[in-house]
Amino acid sequence: MNRLSLRPILAPLVGVALCLLVMPHPGATERTEFLAQFAAKAVSVSDPEDASRIEIYIQRWSTDEELSKLSRTLVEGYAGQLLPVLEQLRQRVGVVLLPGVQARGERVRMRTPKDLLFAREIATPAGRQVIVASGERLGLGETRLEARREIAEFNLMDIRFGPDGKGVGKVAGAGDVVFNPATKALEVKNYAAQPVRLIDVRPEKDTKTHQYRGRP
Repeated sequence: MNRLSLRPILAPLVGVALCLLVMPHPGATERTEFLAQFAAKAVSVSDPEDASRIEIYIQRWSTDEELSKLSRTLVEGYAGQLLPVLEQLRQRVGVVLLPGVQARGERVRMRTPKDLLFAREIATPAGRQVIVASGERLGLGETRLEARREIAEFNLMDIRFGPDGKGVGKVAGAGDVVFNPATKALEVKNYAAQPVRLIDVRPEKDTKTHQYRGRP
C-alpha cells in the first residue's frame, strides 16, 4: 500500500520544534519550512467542553494536475476510488497534529500526527477556504484514544474563514465530498448541515522550521 505512516517522536528543542516520524527513508533527517500553519480547537463529540488544540502545517500546495486527478474521479462518479487516487499522489504535502492521550503512558501522551496528501487554498467573497485531504481517518470529534488509530480512509477537511480571519472546519469521507466547478475545489457536501469539527481556526503568522526524522 502506498500510504505514508506517521508516528511521532518529540524532543526538547529551542523554541517551538516538532520531531515527527514522517520521512519515507529510514534514518533520513530534514529541516522543513512550512508555507502555511494553522492552530485550531477540535470539538469532541463525547465531551463538548473538551475543545483540544490541534495544529495544521502545509509544506506545499497541491498542483492543478493533482486536483484534476481527484476531481475527475468525483465527476465521473467514482467517489469510492478517491482513496487509491489520493494514495497515488504519493508525496506528503503537510501534517495535522492531534493531542496526545494523558495517563496512558509516555508514548501515548505524544501528539498524534496525520499525513496530508492534498492541500489547496481558495480566495472566496467571505475570505478564504482551505481544503486538505488525508489517506487515513483524521479522528476529529472522536476520543483522543480513538483518534490515534491508523485507519485507511479518505478524509477531506474543509475550513472556511470569514472576514475576521477566523475559520470553521468540517470533515467528510469520500461519500460526502463534491467538486465545486465554480471554485474548482473539492469540498464537503451540504457544508452548512454538517457537524463542526474545528472551531477558532487561525493562521499562525510566523513561519517556523521544524526537524523531521525518519523511522529508526
